[in-house]
Amino acid sequence: MELTTRRIGNVTVIEIAGELTVPTAPGFLHRARLLLAGVTRPAVAVDLGAARRVDSSGFAALVALARHVQRLDGEVCLVGLHDDVRLLLEIMQLHLLFDVCDDVPGAIELLSASYNPPAKAAAAPPRRLLGRIRMGPADLQRRAAS
Repeated sequence: MELTTRRIGNVTVIEIAGELTVPTAPGFLHRARLLLAGVTRPAVAVDLGAARRVDSSGFAALVALARHVQRLDGEVCLVGLHDDVRLLLEIMQLHLLFDVCDDVPGAIELLSASYNPPAKAAAAPPRRLLGRIRMGPADLQRRAAS
């Protein structure tokens, strides 16, 4: 597994190439947490477009990362899911937890819109319970046809 990162505005984009599976998931989680050390209210887009395979251990690492980011009052969005990865995400009911976007610009738009530094520390915004899914026009047409 190869991991690369970049910052676009206030969003940290983590790109995963290769496999996010049993042998690589703990290393991914450790490196991702190190990248976010010292970041307040992180907005993280995890780009899985180049990931050949993601198994249940990989999703467990993504859930652990999401929980870590939520404790820091941030948000995580999954990007570029292949059909088999999206299917596993839905079978595991994790689409209820994660925001999902087709591409990085969509994820940046979604995360940036929800990134508004609090004016007062006294009133905390309510926590979202479910993830959001943003699909492109082709996905909407395919789902409407089925």
